[in-house]
Amino acid sequence: MRSNSQTNNTLPLQPTDVRQLLDAELSRRGLGHFEVYQCGPTLDEAEIISNYPDALEQSDSADDFYQRGQLLSLSKERIKPFFWSDENLLTPADEAVSVPGPCKPVGEGASFIVHGNRGFYSILNLCSFGEEQAFRDTVLANKSELQMLLVSVYDEALESGAAAPPRPTVLTPRETEVLSWTSLGKTYNEIALLTSMAPRTVKFHMKNVFGKLDVTNGKSAIRKALQLGYIREQA
Repeated sequence: MRSNSQTNNTLPLQPTDVRQLLDAELSRRGLGHFEVYQCGPTLDEAEIISNYPDALEQSDSADDFYQRGQLLSLSKERIKPFFWSDENLLTPADEAVSVPGPCKPVGEGASFIVHGNRGFYSILNLCSFGEEQAFRDTVLANKSELQMLLVSVYDEALESGAAAPPRPTVLTPRETEVLSWTSLGKTYNEIALLTSMAPRTVKFHMKNVFGKLDVTNGKSAIRKALQLGYIREQA
């Protein structure tokens, strides 16, 4: 594998090629749902490719299904693969938010990690919505191949991203919406009612805003977001 010392910026994926590769290789091993994170030194620099069901992808917070924030933080410190249930990362079925469509609570998941230098790393998350033991057995039986598959994806990302310019921090539409309401003096509970989100989801988005803007409170976040043009000052 090539040295990754040539890269000092966020690693962009080629969505079509990577998704097709993973779909084919994982399906051949009896595995289906996946997401890949190519991460920079901070999680807000992550590029993501996923084939998770639309209901899960469109949920306001992945915590409705599994503890994504905790999973990503844990992955940054880990080297060996791990199962989500072993790390208490699954949201109990009776606490999972009901969403339209066939998406059920995540029954089990597994994460594989590859670390490069300068804080860059890649995560392959696999999940199952049923047949938990069969899923675990399949992952264990293919563990080495899955790890090498992630290495190949990471290696290709290095090659395609070597000359890519650094990306600025970008707030998601939901983060921008929450911050805009905050700038109008709305509380988290009021924003939850206005946006049909749970209060914990509003807090989740604001926490992400603080991290992305490198601030510690709402006033500083609003001031910086106005300076960067993420939100507009209200008349």
